[in-house]
Amino acid sequence: MRYFAFIIISALALASCSTARQARITAATHTGLKAHENREEKAADGKDSLLIGPTTRVAFEKARYSTWFHPTYLRYKPNEKLMEELVPLLEGVTIKAFIGSWCLDSQRELPRLFKILDAARIPYSRMEMTSLREDKSALNNEDKTYSITAVPTFILYKDGKEVGRIVETAYPTLEMNMITLLKEAKK
Repeated sequence: MRYFAFIIISALALASCSTARQARITAATHTGLKAHENREEKAADGKDSLLIGPTTRVAFEKARYSTWFHPTYLRYKPNEKLMEELVPLLEGVTIKAFIGSWCLDSQRELPRLFKILDAARIPYSRMEMTSLREDKSALNNEDKTYSITAVPTFILYKDGKEVGRIVETAYPTLEMNMITLLKEAKK
């Protein structure tokens, strides 16, 4: 009995010393999961699948997408000084993100955007994401409505008005691009 108690206490002690890990987002932990979100359709080659339509972070837990999403998310370290400047500028900002799950630029920039939003403690409810086909068309013509010609396209809104876009590649960094756009909007 003492041996069993020793093992339980030891296990609890070790568990309390472990480092914090990013919580996995699943259908069980994601709120607002809707049947029309995170849909897939066959890619143009007929072999692979791609995301199409309204998309949430949950989609990137699937093996097909997590293989590129998680390593980039974990590797990216937002600049702390820039984040200090960015966080207050993000007050009241919403984002429309247009991505291609098949697109290398989206595979690089989207995990970085989530890392920045997580570091700034911005709820995902302030971002609306739409996945496009390889020809950059959307299910409901959102590509035409928002004049999307390349992915990823991140559109930043403040008080319901578009303040700027980051298209394909952020230079020099995504957080710096966001700061520049949001400061310009204040003028």
